[in-house]
Amino acid sequence: MYQITISVDVNRADWLYSVDDVIKNKLQSCFAVSALRTSGRRVYCSFGCEAQSRPQMLQAIKEGLVETYGVVSKFDFIKRNLSLGLSKTNYDLLLHTLVAFDRENEHKLLEKVIRVEDNMTLDGIFNFKLCELKERWIEICNLTRNNGAYLYDDETYIELLRFLISAVNPKVNKLTVKEVNGSYSLYGSLKNSVINIDAQTAAELMYYLIDLAPLELVIDGGISNSELSKRLVGIFDAKTLCTFKNQTKK
Repeated sequence: MYQITISVDVNRADWLYSVDDVIKNKLQSCFAVSALRTSGRRVYCSFGCEAQSRPQMLQAIKEGLVETYGVVSKFDFIKRNLSLGLSKTNYDLLLHTLVAFDRENEHKLLEKVIRVEDNMTLDGIFNFKLCELKERWIEICNLTRNNGAYLYDDETYIELLRFLISAVNPKVNKLTVKEVNGSYSLYGSLKNSVINIDAQTAAELMYYLIDLAPLELVIDGGISNSELSKRLVGIFDAKTLCTFKNQTKK
């Protein structure tokens, strides 16, 4: 039996919880298991598998850590370092967009930096090994803050989000959104699987779209929320039915 344990300070326990959630599905393929516990000021997550499955389990953990630092930790960092007088809706949407921005390059850097080993600490890695990434994130915060005046105008706000999304590596080529009884259904295809997501609110729908960054977005039937409709068109260049032809993202 092979086992390793990673930990984090209780104030950042959500980082470890997100790792556990991301990894659990991946662990099934190598018949590995995980368990969480709290002791004093630390939260611990232990992972175990048979010796022959060690490489697969370590890879699953690493993928989870890359996702955690590139999404959860980045979100926390930018939120702590970027104060703007925007409405909560616009501020939260901007945060999610900034987190998605340049994620491909950041994940490549994380792949090089992170080395999975027993007794590793998530906060220790963040504090001492991710200096280059944190410098980039500070630059993003400073640039956004310095141009904050433009964010109070809805047209320039949408233009900024459109620009940021255009730099996000798309996870899916085409998505269709349909409003159903006040909520929203997203459907499309991703490699060999089918995407079928339900979003209960306009904000939740936008978060999904930012994460997936589709090259093509189709509105099936129309959107009753005029502000949401404007943003789908302005940020994702959405078109009704199947008339959408978006430019290739770089």
